[in-house]
Amino acid sequence: GIGVLAAVKEAGRDEFFMVGGAGSANAMRDIAADSGVLKATVTYSPTMAASAIKLARLIAQGKGLSDLVEQQVPQSVTLTSETITKDNAQTYLPLGFES
Repeated sequence: GIGVLAAVKEAGRDEFFMVGGAGSANAMRDIAADSGVLKATVTYSPTMAASAIKLARLIAQGKGLSDLVEQQVPQSVTLTSETITKDNAQTYLPLGFES
């Protein structure tokens, strides 16, 4: 998304809007400034990769999650994802990563 945004800026295009940026702090600052085509992004849990690796290990070992009633690792885990716009970008900026 950041590369696409750079290409859009370089080409001087502004006849559309863009949603993306993977929850990066750079994208959130651009959204808050409302000075380009980037109008929204979504948050991604900073623990997503670590949790995925731990779940994969549990599955490979045939283990479950001790805090769940089920004895097996669930087939899917849904993490919350918030939509970030210029109205709430400052609230979520501390969760963003520098890209």
